[in-house]
Parts: sequence; structure tokens; C-alpha cells
Amino acid sequence: MKRLYLISLAAALVLAASCNKDAEPRYKDSSLPVEKRVDDLIGRMSVEEKVKQLSAELLFYDQYVEKRDYSKGHVRNVAHFLRAGGLPNDPKSAAEHINEDTRKSIEANRWGIPVLQNGEALHGAQWGNATCFPQSIGMAATFDDDLYYRVGQVVAKELRAVGVRQVYAPVVNITRDQRWGRAQESYGEDVLMNSVMGVAYTKALEEGGIVATPKHYVDNYGEGGHDSFASNMSWRALREVYLEPFRACFQEGGARGVMASYNSVDGIPSSCNGTLLNDILKKEWGFKGIVISDYGGVDGVYSGHYMAESIEDALANSINNGMDVQMANTNEHLLDLVKEGRISEKTLDESVRRVLRVKFELGLFEEPFVDPVKAAETVRCPEHRKIAYEAACKAMTLLKNDGILPLNTEKIRRIGLFGPAADILNIGDYSGPYGGWKGDGVTPYQGLKEALDGKADVLLNKAGQDVSSLARSCDVLVFFPAITEEEGRDRSSFKLPAAHQQLDREKTNAVIIADQQDQVIEIDQEKMVRDLIATGKPVVVVLHNGAVIEITDWVDGAAAVLDAWYSGEQGGAAIADILTGKRTPGGRLPMSWVKTIGQNPYYYSIKPSGRGYGYIENDGKPLYPFGYGLSYTTFEYSGFKMAESLEKDNALRIEVTVTNTGEMEGDEVVQAYIHDELASVARPLKELAAFKRITLKPGESRTVELEIPYRRFAMWDKDMNFRVEEGWFEVWLGRNAEEKISGSMVYVK
Repeated sequence: MKRLYLISLAAALVLAASCNKDAEPRYKDSSLPVEKRVDDLIGRMSVEEKVKQLSAELLFYDQYVEKRDYSKGHVRNVAHFLRAGGLPNDPKSAAEHINEDTRKSIEANRWGIPVLQNGEALHGAQWGNATCFPQSIGMAATFDDDLYYRVGQVVAKELRAVGVRQVYAPVVNITRDQRWGRAQESYGEDVLMNSVMGVAYTKALEEGGIVATPKHYVDNYGEGGHDSFASNMSWRALREVYLEPFRACFQEGGARGVMASYNSVDGIPSSCNGTLLNDILKKEWGFKGIVISDYGGVDGVYSGHYMAESIEDALANSINNGMDVQMANTNEHLLDLVKEGRISEKTLDESVRRVLRVKFELGLFEEPFVDPVKAAETVRCPEHRKIAYEAACKAMTLLKNDGILPLNTEKIRRIGLFGPAADILNIGDYSGPYGGWKGDGVTPYQGLKEALDGKADVLLNKAGQDVSSLARSCDVLVFFPAITEEEGRDRSSFKLPAAHQQLDREKTNAVIIADQQDQVIEIDQEKMVRDLIATGKPVVVVLHNGAVIEITDWVDGAAAVLDAWYSGEQGGAAIADILTGKRTPGGRLPMSWVKTIGQNPYYYSIKPSGRGYGYIENDGKPLYPFGYGLSYTTFEYSGFKMAESLEKDNALRIEVTVTNTGEMEGDEVVQAYIHDELASVARPLKELAAFKRITLKPGESRTVELEIPYRRFAMWDKDMNFRVEEGWFEVWLGRNAEEKISGSMVYVK
């Protein structure tokens, strides 16, 4: 009887095994937890297949037919290069091409693993002519993280519509030396601003089904404002300043990607820096997403930093110290390194797990394709363009105004426009696909002509035309200068350039991803603005920039200065509406506006000096402080309220009543700053702790509530422990970092 039972049991097991062969693999069961699906799939994969999931590819369109390896796990989406191939880059075409690429990737491996289509989205989806928003520095100038969250939602929709599911944004590298050519990609100098704006954008992308990849981890420029130079920052400075926005993006924003920077930190390149990638990122912060290199960053450990004898050594060092995916096209040595035992299968599996986890979480196995027709309906729809216009208007930052703005068309009948940026759509770097954004946004000249149609003549001074005769015939002169800056274009002068400056693209990938059209500057702009001022006519200067311009030589003679930043596809319309008073400027400076380049690096939140703060030429203060910006109306503060003490893990709440005392609707940005009165290590003299932008009609009052989380009173103590030291803090409200309105002391426990 016992023997018969054993025979029956064996038969049952054979039958069950036979049935299991026909059953759906567990990794395809979407009802299972993601980790179980990952476990099942990894258990089925060969080493060769795992290596493919850590491999990435970037190919120009004309290379796809001959060179595309569809078995690789990551690819720069083909839609980014369609225009270079002479093909349409509209949303429907982009979606169709990405669908086809994804289909072939699924067919290229026996487990049907979809490729992760990646791209850029610094201020708009960069696969084609998606909605183009103000550059990051312009979004920071809005001081409006709620608006930025809505911008991020639009970007996520337009990415997902065509099938791009990972983007290398946001940039949360704090800019404290404005010579850095990529300052425009950042949110300026302040820790809180970079953290809050980074979280807003990250959260919107991630909630929209897009993997956000904050970059460049960490401290991406060095002394002199040089991009990717070695970081000589102390670990205290890194902890207090440069790492904090990244932490916020991961722990508060939910980012599932991170891009390591090109530079070295404490002597170790970021691509193979185990302290950064393993100890801090993964162990301390609990990051479970994908770590990628900047393009060629791993190779740079060998060819740039001279810290490896070969590319193979550089790759082994990087993977063993926390890198997951090497960008791009140069991962062919990974398989051999695993077979040789220089990278263990355990380490390989950990990186593959991170990649597969994200792909399962994105739902790529269930829905790898998109609807091209729906993509055409979604991208740059009226609602999205309306948000781009709102963002452009809110970014406008008025630096000076003697009363000439807004332009009074009852007195002003002829307006002359001058300068190289008067009739171009100046939108900054990382704009549109390879070949540049070519949408239908209006230039400032076109915007003003439309806004003033039938009210005033708008006359454009074209290249080669006589400046003085046109200037003398106009009531107001508006000058639109341009500067040269972007990836690969760091500056050693803040003056307005007088000649076209060529981009040195050697050893950069700017040609792939930064597609700002080269501007040909054929005039001495400094001379032109001084000549215009010399006519005696009111001169309004409208700046397009991502960092400071030295304006001290002519600003006293200008009637008004408006910083438009790089304001996106709706920038021309927004400039026109601000100048004519349809909208009121309310932007604030996210970086201190220094008087001269010699003050760099500069930031408002300095620590106490052992002696003084000035120079022999000036007092060391900026021309315009952080948080500064004018309006067409005025505001008064009253009724300041704040508790006298703060208990552990609670938030400090501040109330103040703000009243619009002018005659126009306008925006005010209420800013709260703090200072630790007594600490065990030197602390900044002031730090932005909270802010809120509000809109008020003439005569309207509103009670504004600000909240300062307990964490913002914390510090890294002398033993490098992050904690709040019990004691007194000064808290005050200001219109900018230099102006105190009202405040009090609070005892933080």
C-alpha cells in the first residue's frame, strides 16, 4: 500500500511539473508583488542577459538601421533624433517610432523585457516640439513651487504620451559661482530653493509615471565656475549644502533615478565613489532606484581622471562601488569582467534588480506601447500652452523701474527695439530635440507688435541699420541683449559679449543634448546700450540670461531693467504683456546679483567672517540681493504672529497680513529667514526657511501662513551628526535677503 502511494505521488509531481511548463511565468503575473516578479525573472536570466539590462545605447537616427542593438536595456529615444534624419517629429510620428523601437526590443530577448526609453526634460519634454517652459532658473525666479508642480505634470504627460519613461532631470546643483555656464539649468544659490523646486518637479514626474533622475550627483562644477572640475568642498559643505537637494528629491520627491557627475569628489570620481553611491545614497538614504553615469562618465575614470589602467578597470571599479548603468554604447567589457570574477554575480544581480524593479513599477511589461493619436491630442494642447504662458509671466523679474513701466500708450506712440535678442525666441539650452525646438512661439518683437496693435508703432532695428536715426525718432527704446552660456560655455566675463563666441565641444556631449541655436552677435552690446542712453530717450533693457550679467557700467542710465531669463515658448508674449501692463511682474532673484565678476563665488547665506566682508572697491554686497524683485504696485505687512517656542518634530507656524496698497493687481513673495543664535559650529548669518507667493488685487488684504519644518532648524554638529541643538533662533520676514520687515525669537527644543 505504501509503495502504491509513493508511485501515485510521483505521478502527481510529474503531472504538476508538466502543467507548470505551460503556466504563465510568475514574473508576468501583475498581481504579484514587484519583488517576487523580479526574483522570478532574475532566476531565469543568463549572465549575458543580465549584462544587457545594464547596457545603454545612444545613436543618431542614421545609425539605427546598422548599429541598433535592441537587446540593450536602455536607449536614448529615437524621437530625439528624428529631425536629424529628415523625418517628421510631431507627437504622432514620435510615438510611432518609439513604439516600433520598443516592439523590437521586446522581441530581441527571450523574456520579452521592454527597453527603458530615456531622454531629457529640463524645461519641457525634449523629444520634439513639446511644450517649452521657462528654463529652470526662470522657474526658480517664480518662487512658486505649486506652479512648478503643475509644469511638471504637463511635462510628464507629454513624455508619457510618446513613450519616454525616464528623463535626466531635474538639475539640483546649487549655483554659487555664476561663471558656470550651466547656471541656467539650476535653481540658483539657495539650499531650500533647490530642494523645494527639485521636489516639486520630481514628484510631478514620478506621479506621472516618469522616472526622475536628479543630476549631477554631486557638486558638478569646481573652482572658477568650471563645469565638471574637481570638487574641493569639505564633507561639511557637501552635507550642509550640495547633498541636501538630492536627499530631498529621493526621500521627499520619490526619484527613482540618479545621474553621477563627471567630476571627482574628495579625490574620487563620482562614477566610482562608493561613499556617495553606496554609503550615502543607498544605505543612508534608502535609495532603491537606478544609478546611471553621465555620458562617458565611467570611461572618464580611465581617460579623464587617470585612476584606472584601462576602461575595463574603470568599469569594474564603478560597478563595484555602486554604479548600475553606464551611459552609453561602451558596456562591452562588463560580461568579461563578470566571467573573470572581477565583478561578482551578486553585485551584477543587485544592479539588474534595480533596473527590473523600475521597469515593473512603471508597468512596462503590461503596457509597453502608447497611442499615437492620443499623443497628438495631448502634446502642446491649449491647456499646456496656457500653463507655459503663466510660468513665463511669473518668471519675469523687475530689477529697476523709474516709472516708465508699464508703458503708457497715451504718451508713447513709437517704440524702438534694438539688440540681438529682440526678434528671436531665446529659450536657453536643452530645448527641443536634436536640431532645436522649432515651435510657433512669438518673439518679443512679434509679441509687442500684437499687444500694441493700433496703440503704438513698434519698430525693429535690424542688423546693419542705422541705430541713432531710429532711436531719435522714438519715444521709448527697448534693448534686448544676449549672452553666450550653456553646457561647455563657462564664462570669465559678465559683460555683454561683443562678438560671437564659439562653443568648444571637445569632450562634451553638448552636441547631443544641448541644442540652443548659436546666436551671432555682431555688435558691441555694451557700446550700443550706452549710445541708446546717451540719446536722452528712456531706455528699457530686457535681459535674456541664466546667470548674472554685469550691468554696473550702464544701469544708472537705464530707465528700467527687466530680467526675462530664458522664458520658454511663451516668453515673447509674456514680455510684451509685462511691458504693457497687462500682467504685473512678480519674479524674485534666485541668485544674488553681484556688482562685478570679482565677487564670485557669491551667495547670501555666508558664515561669519573673522574680520570684514567688503573689498577695497566696494562693500562686498550685491547690486541686487537674493529674493529681490520689484512690482508695479506696493505691499504692506502687519499682524506678525509666531509662537515663542517650538517642540521637537513640530513645525513653526508664522502668520502675517499682507495688503496691496497700490493701484494694480500684483504678486508678493513673503520670505522667512532664520539665524541660529548660538551653535557648536559656525552657522550661516541667514538662511531662507520658507516662502509663499500670493496675488492681491488693489486694496486687498490676506493673512499668509508660512510653515517652517523642525528639520530646517537642524545642523551637522561638530561630530557630523544631523540634529537640532536646543536654543534660540531669530526668525524674520523680508522682501529679500537684505531687508527685514518683522520678526521675533523662538526657542527650539
